Amino acid sequence: MWKSTVMRCSALFILALWAVLPGNSQAYDITVSLKEAEQLALTRNRDLRFARRNIEAAAAETLNAAAFPNPTLAVNASHLNLKSDPTTAFSSRTPTESEIRIDQTFERGGKRALRMAQADSKLTATRFDFDDTLRQTRFNARSAWFELKLAEHHVELSGIIASQSEHILELARRRYQAGDLSGADLGRFETDAARARAGVRTAESTLTRARTALGILLADENHALQLVTRGDWPAERARLPDAATITTAISQRPDTLAAAARMEAARHNVGLAQAKRTRDVTVSLQYERQPADVTQPRNSLGLEVSIPLFLGNYFEGDIRHAHAELALAEDQLEAIRARIQAEINQLVDELQHASDRWHALQEQALPAARRTASAAELAFSKGAISALEFLDAQRILRTAELDTLQARSDLAQASAALDAALETTISKEQEPAS
Repeated sequence: MWKSTVMRCSALFILALWAVLPGNSQAYDITVSLKEAEQLALTRNRDLRFARRNIEAAAAETLNAAAFPNPTLAVNASHLNLKSDPTTAFSSRTPTESEIRIDQTFERGGKRALRMAQADSKLTATRFDFDDTLRQTRFNARSAWFELKLAEHHVELSGIIASQSEHILELARRRYQAGDLSGADLGRFETDAARARAGVRTAESTLTRARTALGILLADENHALQLVTRGDWPAERARLPDAATITTAISQRPDTLAAAARMEAARHNVGLAQAKRTRDVTVSLQYERQPADVTQPRNSLGLEVSIPLFLGNYFEGDIRHAHAELALAEDQLEAIRARIQAEINQLVDELQHASDRWHALQEQALPAARRTASAAELAFSKGAISALEFLDAQRILRTAELDTLQARSDLAQASAALDAALETTISKEQEPAS
């Protein structure tokens, strides 16, 4: 008896272990709310990792910009006696001439300060790029969650429609067997039921794609097919943004601030190009030793100062190129502001239309379609209407149900898109450049 009990317990343990293995993608559902999807995306999303790496690279460039020119050390020995010991080349007892020289370049014209300012501006722009990636990731997570929610409802609704179609088909077969329905009409019901079953498979395929899309955003592809939404659609937006909110978004959104920082970096680049016309000074210190002479010492120190002569290149091309890049950065900033303005205007219009459409379908079209379908089903069961009239009423109901569901998703998507367009949140990554 105890052996059979142990075997049953072992079997249950193995089944339980198999159920929780990562490879068993259908073992259990992973429910995720809208808020949890946002938080997971902001924690795991790979695009955010890439953006952080860009910040690290830009921060490293500030170290390069702050660096001073390195000195150069040169050692020279001549008149070497190949038959003597090479280690005695710098000895006072050998006839070898030797020289040690150190060169140091001193930058002028504020080049180092301009480089540092340019690197800091680029770092600031990269940090704002990270904030813009945060903004887009948050919206993408919401959008993917809404798509999954819609796909789940589609599967549920398609299953109900298929079940109803099978029920109606069974009713039609009874009428056909009783001689109250023609074979052609029965074929129409069979076709309608087959179409409903195909609709279920299509909805399931859409559900798989929606789960995969959300899983990729959450960087959890291994469990993507187990994702299930938890919670209802978010509440409808209370009011539309006012002019002050729109103006703030245009001037303070992260992509605008990033473009402004890049324009500032381009302005520093103009100063850096103009500073090239200020000559750097190279100072050289030299110690020279010649073979010993009984009459006078031959060891000497030398000091040299050199500056470049701008006879062939006065950096006109560099300066013009820097001015062109500054003009381009200014144009890009203006284009981004104009795009944000147009984007917000479009999204406000889309939100208004989505709200009107959802209310019209939810409050008028869907109730009317349900009443019509219910009356048609009763009339068809009594033979008061034809098969075509009954199927037409059913199609109207299905269309109304699917349209209402799609309208609710469109309303949520439009509201999330407008929220993202108006978002001006700056993250903790915006720390002063070192």
